[in-house]
Amino acid sequence: MDDPAVRKQMLPLLPITLLGVAVDLWLRPTLDLRLMQWAWWGLSVAFSLVMWQGLFVLSSRLRPRWQAAFVLSVGVVVAVLAMVWLDFHGIFYCWPTAYALVHSAGHPREVWGYILNEADWGDAVVWVVVVVFVVGWWRYKLRPSAELRSKPGRQLDFGELSRVAHGRVLVALCLAGVVAFGAVHRHASIMVPDAAAAKLAIDFAVHSLVGGVHGRLLQASRPAAAAIYSGAPVDASAPNLIVVLGESVALSRMDIYGYERQTTPRLAALRKARSADWVQMEKAVSNATATKVALPAMLTGLFPSRPPVEQHTFPLLWHYAHAAGYQTALISAQSYAWNNLEGFFVDDALDRVFTLERSDAEIVNSEGMDDRRMMAETLATIDRFAARGPFVVALQFNCTHYPGYSPPDWQPWPDASYDNAVAYMDHLLGRLFDHLAAEGLAANTMVLFVADHGEDLDGVHKLHRTDSYYQTAIAVPFFAIVPERHRQRLGAGWEQLRQNAQMRVALTDLVPTALDLLGLSADSTVAVWKERLDGRSLLRPLDPDRLIVVVNTDEHVQWSRKGYAIVADDWKYINYSWRGSMLFDLATDALEQRDLLTGDESALSRAGQRHLRRVRTLVAETPVLADIHVEY
Repeated sequence: MDDPAVRKQMLPLLPITLLGVAVDLWLRPTLDLRLMQWAWWGLSVAFSLVMWQGLFVLSSRLRPRWQAAFVLSVGVVVAVLAMVWLDFHGIFYCWPTAYALVHSAGHPREVWGYILNEADWGDAVVWVVVVVFVVGWWRYKLRPSAELRSKPGRQLDFGELSRVAHGRVLVALCLAGVVAFGAVHRHASIMVPDAAAAKLAIDFAVHSLVGGVHGRLLQASRPAAAAIYSGAPVDASAPNLIVVLGESVALSRMDIYGYERQTTPRLAALRKARSADWVQMEKAVSNATATKVALPAMLTGLFPSRPPVEQHTFPLLWHYAHAAGYQTALISAQSYAWNNLEGFFVDDALDRVFTLERSDAEIVNSEGMDDRRMMAETLATIDRFAARGPFVVALQFNCTHYPGYSPPDWQPWPDASYDNAVAYMDHLLGRLFDHLAAEGLAANTMVLFVADHGEDLDGVHKLHRTDSYYQTAIAVPFFAIVPERHRQRLGAGWEQLRQNAQMRVALTDLVPTALDLLGLSADSTVAVWKERLDGRSLLRPLDPDRLIVVVNTDEHVQWSRKGYAIVADDWKYINYSWRGSMLFDLATDALEQRDLLTGDESALSRAGQRHLRRVRTLVAETPVLADIHVEY
């Protein structure tokens, strides 16, 4: 420890850690972290230091040729990660940079497509500068080792270096264990980027061994068909149902909801032509603003705040249908390898599955293909099913995922990619309805359309969608088209559906509503499941005061502890980790500009005070909400 050359090895790569810290602080949208989050951030800085110390000690033990190759390899990797940190997170329109890293590692096809089509000279400059900086500094700090080698009569004593580094290596191993263990509850968004990269590498290694089967093992405990439906199989006269799942569809960009541009002319024409068959929900909200949380809520009927084991053991929409004898299909333009969605959704209750991974389609937007491929597969599947009997088909769009995609031959408005994407979706839906009419299926096929969440395209609240619980992010389109023969069959249920058009409804209402539309709720076993759901059938009277939970924290994203919202009619409560509690009256403040909790609670109306009491009771009874709730 007394040798100056040895002392120079103390924190030799500190500037690399400082580079990561600078990038993190520069790009992080808010520094308003909680005390424990700052503590975790500080731990990640310490982890970064010992990680680089360990790599430096390792490199110092290598022979010159291997040493040069090792340092260059690490420098190249760090430069690539720097491009992810500095550039890709903007393309993915998200924070943290660690999420961009996860996204890049999980979807190399998309990243490679970005590099080929979007990267410019600025990216090349970043890459070269970081490589030169990391490799140059590292080689410079290795010079003492070379000097020791060159001293006459003195050989480099690796044991000396080993003793110096021994304690740090032990600390590094301890911290690595803490970080790896913390991955269960903490996300890399709280960490500086290089430490996040190391932690995520551990996560990926573990996930590759157990993560892929974890969802399937839990999924295996979903009930058998006989435990879901106990009636006779449906006959050939049973109604068909198509559930259309829109992706990131901003209600404010559809002219059927009042947008000035005619982005949905086919739907508008269909609503006019079949006005008696059409019901449009005007106050629908999503239960989450992240797809990986919204989809399970939508297709189980459970709030995301329910325990994960229930999400894995309750039937999905197609489990009910399959148990009753329907042919079932999930046809999606998106990736289901993403977040192991396939492990959660896909099993033998689906007769046909079509996703990005189950096709040879190219990625054109986010994690999805051109929706023309999806629609062609949908129409072919419907034709095959129709020849054999009734069917329930769920089809999922991708084109409206931000920033929006439409092919070059379908771009009505220059420099308006999202509006073009909505118009493209409308065009393809027009093809679907034309096909149903041409094949004689329209009279027996009901259609439900709902989006997983919205998108704040106008930046009203300047929050990324997955951080937002404002109406611009959770308000969604939701409408039903039911042909005459089934309107007559539903009777009072159909009239109730029309009356509920002005009520506050949620994505979790989809499954119970579909069960009533199909007539499966009459089965006693289905009825028991249905009563355990958080969602309610829109064919039945709704409690105007029912509490609807909106939260992005479930088993997929335990790290996302940024808040939640609870809505009851026009009263809306939001709790954010960086602001605490807010209350809005949507009837008079649709864009949520006036927080009613900025003053004394006693000044609130009786209705507002009542909503607060009910929210606090629900939060106290719901562990997920109680865990993420904050007060200032």
